[in-house]
Amino acid sequence: MDWGRAKTVLIVAFFALNIVLGYQLWLEWRERIDSTVDWTSLPAEARQIMQEKNIRIEAKIPTDTPSLRDITYKQQVPAGTAGDQRIAIEPPRETRIVFNNKELQQALGEVIPDLTRYQFDYYGSAGEGEYAFNRTVEGLPLFDAKLILYYSEQKIQGYSQDLIETLPSEGGPDQKVLPATQALTSLILKKYLPAGAAVKEVQLGYHGQGIFNSDTQVAAPSWRILLEDGGVFYVNAASGEVSTDKETSLEPLSVP
Repeated sequence: MDWGRAKTVLIVAFFALNIVLGYQLWLEWRERIDSTVDWTSLPAEARQIMQEKNIRIEAKIPTDTPSLRDITYKQQVPAGTAGDQRIAIEPPRETRIVFNNKELQQALGEVIPDLTRYQFDYYGSAGEGEYAFNRTVEGLPLFDAKLILYYSEQKIQGYSQDLIETLPSEGGPDQKVLPATQALTSLILKKYLPAGAAVKEVQLGYHGQGIFNSDTQVAAPSWRILLEDGGVFYVNAASGEVSTDKETSLEPLSVP
């Protein structure tokens, strides 16, 4: 056997493998970089108003515009409980597990129903002594269906949960959502954002106004824009309609 030639072949194969792996890493890095932009990507008019009103956008602005449709779901209530009733966790668990999904599932997966379907909402966890999670549907958060973990003394003491069942949607075909930059720009130009506001997060998910006196609800693809002071705006990613957590609809946004 020609060991010299075999060694050369192995060296060439090793370098070729490194090139392939390096290219894959570059593509992944490029994809992450291209998936968000910052406030400098907004139109000049919006940036001028931001400067005049001292509005800060500290969040990365997503660039993805997937095609989505409204979702339909049914609210469920665990047997023997009210939907917003706090259920004790015995024994209490360490709060650190909230930040490690694997540990969270191991510690509470058999305690909290459908826990794997809830996603930690870091910026939405504004309540004192509370960690908030959103139910996910097709990989996106449903902002109206929450799991709240209550903690004190570094221990998770209990939880409350919105349990839902997704239903077949009867809406039309999927539609490409409005860009997040357009939603933000319109909020600024329409002067929804108050002076001194700081945008902490811009996230795509589902949000609905709620159907009065009905267990069946419809939620539309929406951009959730969270402010530093806890304020929140939802921009319907199809119609541009704006609403808040207080279930009020505001004037639909015009296309800038």
